[in-house]
Amino acid sequence: MSDISLLKQQLRQQAANTRKQLTPEQRQTYSAQIMQYAHDYLLSNGVQCLLIYKALPAEVDTDALLTDDSFDVFVPRMLDDWGMTWVGIDAASQWKEESFGVFEPVGDKLWQPSSVKTALFCPLLAFDNQGHRLGMGKGYFDRWLAKYGENIDVVGLAFSCQRLSKVPTEPHDVPLNTIITEHGVLSCPTA
Repeated sequence: MSDISLLKQQLRQQAANTRKQLTPEQRQTYSAQIMQYAHDYLLSNGVQCLLIYKALPAEVDTDALLTDDSFDVFVPRMLDDWGMTWVGIDAASQWKEESFGVFEPVGDKLWQPSSVKTALFCPLLAFDNQGHRLGMGKGYFDRWLAKYGENIDVVGLAFSCQRLSKVPTEPHDVPLNTIITEHGVLSCPTA
């Protein structure tokens, strides 16, 4: 394991521990604030298609946007080859629990690249003001974004306690355009 990979792994553990220190009440309050900022951000930027994950218990709760009919909403489904695809959902969608406690939608309406304004919300453990993020370390989102992310607004949702002064990066890491916390919307420098 390279020095940078080892450092990233250590920072992931520290960030996960920091996030776990939030009380359920804080997590609920902050998530509601973040979802309001996110909704306003999407509408003000003319987003029509939203690619968003269903949050794990310690993450920013994304449920408010999963059923928002202001957008065509798609959620990732992980594939056996370390890839992922996006499945369309609505209020009636069925879910099944997969690896690592991740819930994925049951359905066959798949996202296809198009000319509509699209935003992708990335899960993260930590971020910095430059738009660098630490994900879970599997690389699903970075690989997908390398292939399809050219005209997609890449947004991170996080609690402010997840901010680091600097996130170490590697050439394959795709930076965020924007980060939304309970304090508001942070535009990141373009890479």
